[in-house]
Amino acid sequence: MAAIDKRHKETIGKIKLIMKDICKDVLSEKKMPSLDITKIGYDNTVWSEEKRMLTIGTKTVHISPDTTKKIPTFSQYIVMSNAVRKLLDEEMESTIRGMYYATLSTVGDEGNKQKFWTSQDASDDAIKAVELLTGVPREEFSVTSKPKGMISGPILLRVGGDIIDCNLGSRATSQLIPTNIMDVEIVDVKADFVMVVEKDTVLNNIRKSGFIQKYNAILMTGSGEPDRATRMMVKTLNEVWKKPVVVFADADPWGLGIALRYKIGSESLSYDSDRLVTPDAKVLGMMFSDIYDYNIPEVARLAASEEDLNRAVDMKKKQWLKDKKWQKELSLFLKNKEKCELDAFFKHGFRYLAETYLPQKLRESGIL
Repeated sequence: MAAIDKRHKETIGKIKLIMKDICKDVLSEKKMPSLDITKIGYDNTVWSEEKRMLTIGTKTVHISPDTTKKIPTFSQYIVMSNAVRKLLDEEMESTIRGMYYATLSTVGDEGNKQKFWTSQDASDDAIKAVELLTGVPREEFSVTSKPKGMISGPILLRVGGDIIDCNLGSRATSQLIPTNIMDVEIVDVKADFVMVVEKDTVLNNIRKSGFIQKYNAILMTGSGEPDRATRMMVKTLNEVWKKPVVVFADADPWGLGIALRYKIGSESLSYDSDRLVTPDAKVLGMMFSDIYDYNIPEVARLAASEEDLNRAVDMKKKQWLKDKKWQKELSLFLKNKEKCELDAFFKHGFRYLAETYLPQKLRESGIL
């Protein structure tokens, strides 16, 4: 039996067991059915000094249709579980958007008809609930998101039966990272290090400069908030292939947050940190101090919004940002109330980012 078929059968078995327990509660024990699920969110996210990442806490949520308010959530989790079982039975795959539409319906009578989902966010939460109930990541359900991640450089991938050389045309294009990372095998890596940048537009500029060839690097981006596949690829390159990982993002609290997704994880996915997080990744920039150290002109700087400032104040309180370096950087941001995008380096010339700023930061960190 193929490994993927075995995993599918095991997952189907776990879902059937959930349904069986619900039936037992109702039919045999004559009691209200219930689901106990690990709570997701900031109030059940724990910083692990040992793992150097955000991890899930011990709080659970008791989901039962014992009140009118709780019935929709309970029903949504059951419907989504059944949809996942059907997807696996039919040996198909879907995006999270597809699962929303596959389970979309109306409920209620003619006088009070409503959509089953209030939004796709509710559908996405139900998919997370199935992950937690089964202990199986959604990639093994063949449920993925829209491809976002891109990779370019001396690395060979096998996707299905095809070998993809990400170094071919690396000055002209990047390879999309398949969102079902279970189907991707890294065949060979000849790069010296991996550099992750926040945005694809920045990656394109760096790639076209010849940076990959000059420094023997792999360039990656999650195109903003990184998807799981990109984060898992970064982790594998660091932990399995032993390649140093550096991350660059915009000099604002949100850019810093995106960079930290790779290094420490996120509160919304803290239950999956062991698969997604690369604790040894180094966040090298763009630091708030770089705005002034590299003489970014005032016209290219942006005024911080109230939301930016509140976010920075909150970040200063986080246990994982108590290091003096981050406290100093955040204090500088709160003092000057200015932020900056990596693209602002283009004010110094279109090659400055790739030929001056990045190499200097890499030398300072010992990567070059």
